Amino acid sequence: MGKRINRFVRLLGERVDVLVMPRFGASFKFKMRLLSVLILFVLWVGITLAGLVFFARGYDYQITKADNELMRMKMRLIGEELERGRKYLELTRTTDTQMRQMLGMPGGKFINLPKGWEATKEKEEERAQALFQKDLKDLSAEEFEEYIDNLEDNAKTRLASFQEIAWYFANRREGLNSTPSIRPSNAPISSGFGYRLDPFGRHTTKRHNGVDFAGRPDSPIVVTADGVVRHAGWVPSYGQAILVDHGFGYSTLYAHTTGIQVKAGDVVKRGDKIATMGSSGRSTGTHLHYEVWKDGQAVNPRNYFK
Repeated sequence: MGKRINRFVRLLGERVDVLVMPRFGASFKFKMRLLSVLILFVLWVGITLAGLVFFARGYDYQITKADNELMRMKMRLIGEELERGRKYLELTRTTDTQMRQMLGMPGGKFINLPKGWEATKEKEEERAQALFQKDLKDLSAEEFEEYIDNLEDNAKTRLASFQEIAWYFANRREGLNSTPSIRPSNAPISSGFGYRLDPFGRHTTKRHNGVDFAGRPDSPIVVTADGVVRHAGWVPSYGQAILVDHGFGYSTLYAHTTGIQVKAGDVVKRGDKIATMGSSGRSTGTHLHYEVWKDGQAVNPRNYFK
């Protein structure tokens, strides 16, 4: 083993002739140790590899930079389109008000909403308007998602309102169809309209703005008059609730439901199934809480069915 090592060391120490033959001019020759030749070769390979790596990284950087620039351009265009869409939505609000005035319909921001809902809607709108005032490039990912959701909600609200206007115009001479006149459920009534003992309190009374129907889970719930769905979804305390605007000052509320089958903007006819009975929200058991509102005031639903 030692002999082989000594032989290898002597081989590295040997001189070799290096002949340089340029294209123009005389050739020349010089001597170098084999070890020096190997070192120069290793250095040349290392420099070449380093150059290739540097070039590859630079190429990737340029590609990434171009992709980022393209993405920023696309986001800027998307932002401009979203802002343009938002401004058109603002214009539809004015058109909505003008059309209601021409038809003699109730005005205001929120049409035929039960008392207490206006404040919630007002806060939601204020938050949306504050978000709309920001520059899109300053929004975080969560705020941008909320921005899109608010645009969608505003569009749904405007659609529901225009549906209501169209329905009102087509049915303004048929007010009887807009008056709640049937039971929303065949289940027996378990709690009436007016003051009652609070089911969640201790010997305290609380005003009950509707009547409760106690039935089996998933039993059908029907709308009690023709109208337009203004809200379908979660409402604090009411759980999964549906608010239907019937025009002519009437609106009805169906709370603690499950299996909602309509959405905001849908036109419904008396007797259409809109949900099933459940126990969502602040509830003591499976039942339907049903309210009738006339000109913004809760009235006894018993007066509107036999």
